[in-house]
Amino acid sequence: MQKVVYKISIDKKNFDVHNQFITGAELKKLGGIPADYEVFLKVNGPGEDQLIRDTDKVDLSQPGREHFYGCKPNTNNG
Repeated sequence: MQKVVYKISIDKKNFDVHNQFITGAELKKLGGIPADYEVFLKVNGPGEDQLIRDTDKVDLSQPGREHFYGCKPNTNNG
């Protein structure tokens, strides 16, 4: 059985992920984002980008779940 690879980007760096679900903490570790930063899922089109907390799980099999970025808390996103 072939393993699925999910292609994501964190702060414009590309990564291959082999698990369908990834937590905010795992995104920070993978992308080298400081622990005190927040991680957001970039939402295409209208709407706010989605905050991903350390314990939140993101389903990478869903469409539009591939671009993430980190920023200091309480700053403008995007």
